[in-house]
Amino acid sequence: MNIKKQFIKSYQQKFDNFKKVIMEKPLQGWIKTIRELLGMTTVQFSKKLKISQPRLIFMEKNEKNLKLSTMEKIADELNCDFIYALVPRENINDIIYNRAKQKALEIVTKVNKNMSLENQLAEHNAILEETIEDIMSKKISKIWNED
Repeated sequence: MNIKKQFIKSYQQKFDNFKKVIMEKPLQGWIKTIRELLGMTTVQFSKKLKISQPRLIFMEKNEKNLKLSTMEKIADELNCDFIYALVPRENINDIIYNRAKQKALEIVTKVNKNMSLENQLAEHNAILEETIEDIMSKKISKIWNED
């Protein structure tokens, strides 16, 4: 197994484990939920943050629009760790394969258009799979080119 595949496998395991432990965001948001679980009022917490109470209430309602640095500060004041992560919705290998398949389909479709003019249509599925394998065995970054 090459280093790139080991790297992908290692991170895929981390993503899978992360998904197992991550909870859905509470309806009222993380800030308000943790603050209330700690038994802290908006007045008390706004003083800790050195902001106005109305500002804190606004931030609690709009936490998805806060800067990462603001979320880190809030988390620290709540004695929490702020975790920022991008977690792929699908398996990394599936994302790569599906993109390679999309590119291969574009290539095969183009080839078949030319061949149909000459009455020599290629066997679509077999050619498609070969093209996918060919694309994936070469420089994989090319699958993301928009051409």
